[in-house]
Amino acid sequence: MEDPRKFAGQARYIGSLPKNDQMCDFYEVEVDGNISYVYVPIGPDQNAK
Repeated sequence: MEDPRKFAGQARYIGSLPKNDQMCDFYEVEVDGNISYVYVPIGPDQNAK
């Protein structure tokens, strides 16, 4: 298993948005100068696919 990475100060919460009929928290993450956008599923359906 890989070591978990800490992103304190490198992630910015944008808000909660629907994606594929499920609510997700949306973050902007900067790692090594590269900006990426990440959706994190929230709520009771987070493990459903």
